[in-house]
Amino acid sequence: MRAPSRRSTGGPLLFVGLAMALSGCELDEVTLAQPEDILVAEAYIMVGDGPDRVSAFLHWTLGTRPDRDLLDLGVRVIREDGVEFSLFAEPLSECLLPGLEEKVEGVCYSLTMDPEGLFEPGSRVELEILLEDDRLLRGGTVIPDDIEFIKPAVRNQCALPPGEKLEFVWSRSPGVWAYSAETEIRHLRSALAAVGIVVETDSVALRGLAVSDSDTTIVFPKEFGVFDRFNLEREVALALQDGLPKGAIADVVIAAVDQNYVNWVRGGNFNPSGPVRISSLRGPGVGVFGSVVRRTIVVKGGEPNYFPGALLPSCLLGPKPSS
Repeated sequence: MRAPSRRSTGGPLLFVGLAMALSGCELDEVTLAQPEDILVAEAYIMVGDGPDRVSAFLHWTLGTRPDRDLLDLGVRVIREDGVEFSLFAEPLSECLLPGLEEKVEGVCYSLTMDPEGLFEPGSRVELEILLEDDRLLRGGTVIPDDIEFIKPAVRNQCALPPGEKLEFVWSRSPGVWAYSAETEIRHLRSALAAVGIVVETDSVALRGLAVSDSDTTIVFPKEFGVFDRFNLEREVALALQDGLPKGAIADVVIAAVDQNYVNWVRGGNFNPSGPVRISSLRGPGVGVFGSVVRRTIVVKGGEPNYFPGALLPSCLLGPKPSS
């Protein structure tokens, strides 16, 4: 189900008004129905590196209805073995990125218990949201098969010498719709000041989607967030083409994402009305129930022996030869 698009009616209305003035015609009074405020549910399961998460952010399309109407709903997820888990209202920070809590209205539902290990890659999970009028909004997702880093061969964190580019390679998740490649690079202001570049930005977030289950390589940081670079300061964009500056730190996340996730976040090639979003939910509302399997690593700009107190391995170490 596609979200309805808004079209400008300025041209046709002006033409009709001119015709009425010239002809002296009269029109009967017509009352237009007000659009209905529709429930939107954005629910996700995230497993893999970092804490597992199960959350559902509920809000209205128009915002004419109060958030209190979204409280005390019956929200639950059901594993393929029939085990059910209820979600309860939690602070918005459990569903939203930092800084958005005061800008976005809605209600966040999440598991109050630790979800670690409850949901396995490759398994199917159902979502059910029981509204106060006993209508049911539902959806399902198959969590993508697990992925593992092939390059770099190290785990957790590594050091990348200045001027070097790092090729990330990971194992294929069969049948997955896309891989998400994201990074947040911090301490850029001091790192670039050391080479005489003055910038306002201290951190940047670069994101992208590779829409193919066989596209399992990307070069860091050059190929991360190609479309985000139009929003970067020019000096920052140029510096990242040459590698990770000494002293900068990057959190890199590679994730296999399911079809529902891709259909909800993607945009059209030409779409004046905004991003194309395809709902994966059925019933009295729209939204997404998507799933993600992620792998993470911290990349620090500098030589392997640059960091005091610990000798970090080089990110450029190759994979171990197979026996």
